[in-house]
Amino acid sequence: MKKILTGILCSCMALPVSAQLSFSSVQDIWKYADAHNIQITAANAARQEAAIAARQAKGALLPTISANGNYIDNIRLQSTLIPAQLFDRSAPAGTFYEATFGKRYNYNAAASVQLDLVNTQNWFAIKTARLDKEIAALNIQKTKRDLYEQLANIYYSYLLADEAEQLSISNAGTMDTVFVSVQRKYNDGQLSEISMNNAAINREKAAKNLVAATQNKLLQLNNLQQLLNTRDSIVITEQSMVPYFPQPFTTDPDVTIAYEEMLKSKTQWQASKAAYAPALSAVYQYNRMITTDHFMQFGNSNDLPSQYWGLRLSVPVFSGNSRHYNVQKTKIDLELKQQQYQSASLQSQLTNQNVLISYNTAFKDLEKAKGILAMYRSNDTHATQLLNEGSISIDDRLKYYSDMITNQQEYLQSMSDYFIQSYRLQIRTINIY
Repeated sequence: MKKILTGILCSCMALPVSAQLSFSSVQDIWKYADAHNIQITAANAARQEAAIAARQAKGALLPTISANGNYIDNIRLQSTLIPAQLFDRSAPAGTFYEATFGKRYNYNAAASVQLDLVNTQNWFAIKTARLDKEIAALNIQKTKRDLYEQLANIYYSYLLADEAEQLSISNAGTMDTVFVSVQRKYNDGQLSEISMNNAAINREKAAKNLVAATQNKLLQLNNLQQLLNTRDSIVITEQSMVPYFPQPFTTDPDVTIAYEEMLKSKTQWQASKAAYAPALSAVYQYNRMITTDHFMQFGNSNDLPSQYWGLRLSVPVFSGNSRHYNVQKTKIDLELKQQQYQSASLQSQLTNQNVLISYNTAFKDLEKAKGILAMYRSNDTHATQLLNEGSISIDDRLKYYSDMITNQQEYLQSMSDYFIQSYRLQIRTINIY
């Protein structure tokens, strides 16, 4: 056993040296994950993008202002034919004078403003963007809840492996003691080789279980490092299992997301119907043109300003029935989202009931399992004393030990069930922001 523990210690010392993170509860791990897990970081980024998209949608309500300018160099102006009779009535019919109009250099600048007075599509786009923002915030809660469940699973798996390690250390010590006693009697010719082999086999099994439990603890710590996105070594300092006292269930983010998705689908359906509505806009434009015969010389130029304002009405008349089909599609999606919301609400209520029932059952089973294990340990201790006194055979002694090992597995299974139901209940009763 000393060789085994020495080997495990050497393996741990061979790991690269790094900073150390210490956690005393699963809540500490959740808090650390909020600031370091990449999944939560991505969900926060998605919420920020949704917030920007909501502000972008509101920008459609503001007037659109544009300005432009251009410069034209008429290298050669096109001539125009003018009937000669316009200037000389005696000129033969069908004769023309060739004339050139315009100036070579033209400078033009314009500014335009448009404000949508009535445009239902903008309002529905704003509402949809707001719902997307709310859904993004809820997705953070959902991401955290899913991550919390993964972290809790690993955390309690570590505690379970730690309990298994403690049992394995005790078992290995017991079998070392038994093996020494059996070996002494075997050397004295009091026991058969079969009894000697049985003692050796149980000793090796105890050592093997100890190694497996210790390695499982290291594996769970590595898994925590992955989810916490850190290279720092992790130390769990929780020494005892603290029972969780059930609290009222909090709102299930899956249900809230389903509700928001239903509202978003309803908005999209309303927007598809509003596509038939006309849009009314106010427009204003100012234009100024300067023409001259000399480049960038405006002493003898012509200044030709113009401006206008008006109302622009856009009435959709026909677009290949695309709007009609879009209304049908969004209506089907809305009906589906309504059914999904109702289903999510029902499933959440039933899950809450099942989790509470399972937790209470697991808690009672674990309490009973503790008592049963204590009795098996007492029997095993008495069996060791009886073996030393010569009152029972080695086979009977190993039978008591085997019974205790079997019960230990049942005890660990009960503890595993309790851990699972405990963190499932905790996650559904804590407020996640």
